[in-house]
Amino acid sequence: MRLVWKIIMAALLALGSLAGYAQYSFSVYGDFKPYVGSNDFAPYYMSALQADRVTQSKGLLIGLGARDSLSLRKRFDLAWGIEAIGGPSSTVDYQMWDNDAKAYRDIARRPAPVRLQQLYAEVKWRCLLLSVGMKTRGAALLYDPLTSGDVVWSGNARSIPEARIGFVDFQDIPFTNGWVQADMCISYGRFFDKKWIDTHFNFHHGRISIDNLWTYKRIYLRTKPSQPFSFLFGIQMTGIFGGHTYTYLDGKMTKDVDNYHGFMDFLKMIIQLPGGREGYMIGDHKGSWDGCARYRFKSGHQLRAYFEWFWEDGSGLVKNNGFDGLWGLEYRSPRRGLLNAAVVEYLDFTNQSGPLHYDPFDNPGSSVTTQVRGKDDYYNSTFYRPYVNYGMTIGTPLVMGTIYNTDGSQWLKATRVRAIHVAFEGSIGQQFDYVVKYNHRKAWGETNSYYLMHPLEADSFFIGAAWRVPRMKGLRLEAMVGIDRGDAPQNVFGGAVTISYDRLLKF
Repeated sequence: MRLVWKIIMAALLALGSLAGYAQYSFSVYGDFKPYVGSNDFAPYYMSALQADRVTQSKGLLIGLGARDSLSLRKRFDLAWGIEAIGGPSSTVDYQMWDNDAKAYRDIARRPAPVRLQQLYAEVKWRCLLLSVGMKTRGAALLYDPLTSGDVVWSGNARSIPEARIGFVDFQDIPFTNGWVQADMCISYGRFFDKKWIDTHFNFHHGRISIDNLWTYKRIYLRTKPSQPFSFLFGIQMTGIFGGHTYTYLDGKMTKDVDNYHGFMDFLKMIIQLPGGREGYMIGDHKGSWDGCARYRFKSGHQLRAYFEWFWEDGSGLVKNNGFDGLWGLEYRSPRRGLLNAAVVEYLDFTNQSGPLHYDPFDNPGSSVTTQVRGKDDYYNSTFYRPYVNYGMTIGTPLVMGTIYNTDGSQWLKATRVRAIHVAFEGSIGQQFDYVVKYNHRKAWGETNSYYLMHPLEADSFFIGAAWRVPRMKGLRLEAMVGIDRGDAPQNVFGGAVTISYDRLLKF
């Protein structure tokens, strides 16, 4: 906590010195959010896609931040951001193994009372952008306020500290006369949630992976967006490598694997290449093939149809996983009104390239020579961590993160999911906005040891309303209600009130 406040004070002093320069400007923002619910965890839509800001059922969230945005008109520009959040919250009991007593005991856990949520700096030169630090980012393809979440990077989990380089935005490809544009980036980062895992793992059975490294890549191509019809196609890729993996059985650590990483490992993680510690491809790879078709009517109204075909390693990469992926339809209005935007999405994670995996290489002397590549077990890994950061799923929040495993398991138990998601938003006059969301989801569990005998099922409903206070620029009041019914993870009724402020300061 002391380190967090030292960083905040240093940033404030730096801002004070910058204020002496003529015509310098930056934004300050903050929010004050009391929230209350009827069970252990916050309602689904109050926690999903919020960068791990609210997870418990009751508490008070206070946030304070400042940022300076990039100017796309300048050839060279700098930007930065800093945000701290904190406040009291309710606790949730997690099972921890007591080796002395040879029994489980419940330990109450809650989020840290204060934490650094964002701290980053960015440098733009021409079309290139270098970003270093923790920055909250949403989906690259989807409409963040209404989507159910990107299957690769959704903004559901806390940001991973990283160094990222890529294009500022879509750039014209030479010799296409602006008809084809490209957007791409690559990043490397590191997980720093060891303390969280240590305080939420049962230390009796299962596996934990800590201090892992992370990489993310994206390449999108699209046609000229000024035309009525435009199309986009591309790929997202992510990978986890390095760190340590520990396996426990009956309260004893039975395996300690150092996932050594060197310079060549960073290069091998750009694409899937051999060289892993266990004789397979290095690291744990996943990603999605993404596509979008958009039509803009003469009136300005827009329709988008899109997909994200999720893949895990090689079998899904060549689309051997059937209908798996996210499928969506989106409407956008050119002006404020009763209906500004609407989204309908369907998620299917039930194929997973089939229930079996068999490789003759693993079974020398076998008469069965055919390879069967299946049993992908999305978001889990044989050697590395599940696809979570601080317990929250990095991809779609429709797959429950390990934070909901009150038995202390660090393994995603319900990865075979089907879900339908509907959301829309609108405005009443110039000051009032509203949003309504609903989803139904059903999970059958993954295909390994945590196969669920009975599927988990839940319905979630959310309604929010916001009022921009007239004559007080930047001040916003918001009220929201969320309801969950089912066992994924539990029945919840909750609500929150938020007072937020966001204002540009000029010097």
